[in-house]
Amino acid sequence: MQTNLRFDRLYADAEGQSHFAPFEVAVTLREFAPPAPPFSVSALDPASRCGFLHLPIGWQGELHRSPMRMWIFVLAGEMEFKATDGAVRTISPGSALLLEDTIGLGHTSRVLGQLPATLAAIQLPGREDAA
Repeated sequence: MQTNLRFDRLYADAEGQSHFAPFEVAVTLREFAPPAPPFSVSALDPASRCGFLHLPIGWQGELHRSPMRMWIFVLAGEMEFKATDGAVRTISPGSALLLEDTIGLGHTSRVLGQLPATLAAIQLPGREDAA
């Protein structure tokens, strides 16, 4: 049985403006780690590097592009991302965001609340941004 996990992605259009768009990852029930029972698994995409980001309380990033095409996963704290079209997304522990605005104007981001934000970052192979 196939289902889809839903996330957001942040990308730049041909004019360089950044936007959020829904992004779905298909998962299918399968045996992944026998003898454990089957569970839903997505395709395993190539990744080139991984690391962690730790942003202090009150950190604010001025308008900037993503330095690479990457998934970010929030481990602790909360962050806000704002696209140049004015759309805003808040990500908190358990959330993920696909950053693909490596061209164009980029986005702003900031740490929310009274905790630093800790993120896991997974670099993906580059490709042209597309809507």
